[in-house]
Amino acid sequence: MKETIQIEKLLSEYAPLMARIAATFEANKSLQDELIQEMSLAVWRAFEGASKDSDSGFRGEASVKTFVAKVAHNKAVDHVIKEQRRQEFTHDGEFDSSHTTSASSSRDATLQENAMDLMTGLRQLEIKYRQVLALLLEGFSQLEIANMLGIKETAVAKRVSRARQQLTQIMEQQP
Repeated sequence: MKETIQIEKLLSEYAPLMARIAATFEANKSLQDELIQEMSLAVWRAFEGASKDSDSGFRGEASVKTFVAKVAHNKAVDHVIKEQRRQEFTHDGEFDSSHTTSASSSRDATLQENAMDLMTGLRQLEIKYRQVLALLLEGFSQLEIANMLGIKETAVAKRVSRARQQLTQIMEQQP
């Protein structure tokens, strides 16, 4: 029972992180919720595997936050690939970015609109660029990102630079 409470605490603590990652990769709110559930299950399984002394799961080689972010990003990438394949087969490529919440003031509405524009722009980037920017925005260093993605730190720097250039172009094109 103690392990259950710890994993619940862990999932609760990192729920906002997983929600931000899900929002970076999925525009549809119901699919975001589904993705967060998939992420939570993957994190739970990874920590359960670590408690059973298996080779998979958390081994303490990185911080818990880094490990959770890595698991969440891997699930998000899997989700995007699965959705792309599903859309290819159904030919239903409609992108629904119409969901917004009403703000109580015009300042809040402007901030929300700018955040939605940024999220929309991020979702238009290739996955490899989206990942590095999202992780950078979460406060991870380029070295941590390199370790999470299994690439060199110089590759992360190049991806960040290219991602910023592409995102700038995308944001300038938006009305």
